[in-house]
Amino acid sequence: MNVFPGKNNEVQTRNRFLSLVITIVLLTGHTAYAADNPQRSIMHHQLDPITVTAQKQSQDVQDIPNSITVLNDEAIEEAHISDMDRLSDNVPSLEFYNFGSRRHSLTFMRGIKSLHNAEPAIGYYVDGVNYSKSYMFDFPLFDVERIEVLRGPQGSIYGRNTMGGVINIYTRKPDNRTTIGLTGSLENYDSRELQGYLRMPLIENRLFLGIAGLVSAGDGYMTNDYGSGRNGRYTDGQSGRLQLRYMPGSTWDITLALDGQQHDEGAFVFRRTERNAFVKNGMFAADKRYHYSHDFEGKAENRYWGSSLNITHDLNFGRLTSITGFRTYDNEEMIDTDFSPLDMARMRYVIDEKNFSQEIRLASPERSRSFQWLTGVSYFYTDSQNKATTYYRPAMAGSPANPFRPLTDERLKATESNNEGIAVFGQATCPLLEKLDLTMGLRYEYEQAAMDAAITDSPEGGTSSTIISPSLDNDFSALSPKASLTWHFNEERMIYATFAGGYRSGGFNVFGEKGTYDEEYSRLYEIGVKSVYFDNRLRLNLAGFYTDIEDEQIALFDTDTNQPYISNAGASHRLGLEAEAEAVVLPGLELSTSFSWIEAEYDDYNDPATGKNYEGNSVFGVPDYTFNIALQYRRPLSARWGLFSRAELSGVGTRYFDDANTVKDPPYELLNLKLGVESDHLDFYAWAYNLLDRHYILFENVAKGIAEDGKPLTAGISMTYRF
Repeated sequence: MNVFPGKNNEVQTRNRFLSLVITIVLLTGHTAYAADNPQRSIMHHQLDPITVTAQKQSQDVQDIPNSITVLNDEAIEEAHISDMDRLSDNVPSLEFYNFGSRRHSLTFMRGIKSLHNAEPAIGYYVDGVNYSKSYMFDFPLFDVERIEVLRGPQGSIYGRNTMGGVINIYTRKPDNRTTIGLTGSLENYDSRELQGYLRMPLIENRLFLGIAGLVSAGDGYMTNDYGSGRNGRYTDGQSGRLQLRYMPGSTWDITLALDGQQHDEGAFVFRRTERNAFVKNGMFAADKRYHYSHDFEGKAENRYWGSSLNITHDLNFGRLTSITGFRTYDNEEMIDTDFSPLDMARMRYVIDEKNFSQEIRLASPERSRSFQWLTGVSYFYTDSQNKATTYYRPAMAGSPANPFRPLTDERLKATESNNEGIAVFGQATCPLLEKLDLTMGLRYEYEQAAMDAAITDSPEGGTSSTIISPSLDNDFSALSPKASLTWHFNEERMIYATFAGGYRSGGFNVFGEKGTYDEEYSRLYEIGVKSVYFDNRLRLNLAGFYTDIEDEQIALFDTDTNQPYISNAGASHRLGLEAEAEAVVLPGLELSTSFSWIEAEYDDYNDPATGKNYEGNSVFGVPDYTFNIALQYRRPLSARWGLFSRAELSGVGTRYFDDANTVKDPPYELLNLKLGVESDHLDFYAWAYNLLDRHYILFENVAKGIAEDGKPLTAGISMTYRF
């Protein structure tokens, strides 16, 4: 098996990766010298150490041989990270595009995409419970204690569907302190939000209660020039969480959590571009930016709730952890599928999904630092029902695209599928020499999947008929290894080299026309440096990586059935560099910055629709670079009040919207500002995002010639009261 696949660009890609390795090694040598230089400046205002549980054990983030971004509650509040969109702005190699609807959003990690109608490539966990599909990712982030983003395959510990990485969300836990907080916000586009929390002891040192929730509503920024009603992408939603924490003794910690949310929103407000068929034949003009023209207003309703039971018990020889999760997801959408003023076709799409998961693991005790180990077993079961009803409307009565012409008709495509899997895993870190550590991990998992499908036609004035498709079933298995070598130059600097295998499950195309698709595999080769300088006033982390992907699952479109489907149609690679830095520049003045560069190219891909070979083309949707620079300043104004200000500039490089690389969105930058006054109990802030009102495109379906614009300038104010 060729480690560096491809034909024409094999040598160039290998040389670029080796150049990244040499550069990082040279930087490590330079930083090691700087650490021992007695002439260095001694500065007293320092960055706080960061402890994470990214590898399911408490560790200093600077000791882990993995590229990780960590945001604590202060950083989350300062950057106003309230959803996946804002999170992606502050994490290198993470891109998130909320187009169409919450279900339809597209997420990339290191250039590896998660598709809404397939298995994800990114693991998403809230308090240790996996959210099994990418359409569950886009929900409000509130009352969050910490976010940890691990980049690169995490198969040995987290398992399937973590080829790109893992996002861990940790909510705040109640304890002996009684705390209450309330935040109200107003934004343009008639947006408003109210959120609050209560944490308190019910029985001191034993039983604790936590409640948090939010209510939000807002109008959209897209205008329907043909229809009436609210602007496109309006939203109304509520979210809530209840926690009961019980500590019967010093070695036990038991938390039961219940959460739920509901969101109604305008959906699929796609405007016509010059590539749209109606525009090409002169029937309609292309829509202006932030405008669309549909005869029917699309909408989406999301309902999902879940529960979890998290138990930890400290034993003499280790820590035993059990995490039990149950989640349901219900979605209903109504869509104008011709995206025009004509009353041609509409679709009603319904998802009803239930997921159960259980993980039990045993880890080395917290006090163990020389030899750390972890082993466990996990299980999951998912049951999903999908229904898509196409309504052929009057304008389609005589169209060749209507299979029931000259009558109108309803066609229901329904599927029921289930997935069940089990895995065993383990990982250990042991010292080989005084400063050299070896980490080895391995996970084996097995999964069974099955799907039944049926098509029901209900012609106008006629009798309904149903065709039941043959049942589909498949099983998937994978062995996911990990190996890392870590050299600790001293307490402030380390260099690591990692190999890891990644795996994405196969599955079935939603309505069965294209049958099954198989697993997707990846291999990661990464070298990185983690370092701090000037008495912990500057933290700098670098990582260079190469990932090759085989049997790549690619989203295609069947023009005969007007349906998307997934096929193992390609192989590709990702070559990249990531850098993150945090610094205390002056007392009260802090700088944080991140940068990622990535080459995401196909090594083997023949488009089955056109027969064209896309070897050497850039992968759809992956920007060639991203960056974020944030400068924030705090200073006292009086004995009670202080000033806060933050300026943030984020940038996204060129992205292609098709595999042929004929349509692209040029690079763009977004400027964000936040200004406020703070006290112990009361804060006031004003902010603006995309201050320069920069236009950019979230997504374009090139084949259909429809696109959605990114958010224009948004501004607002907020007030927080806590006691």
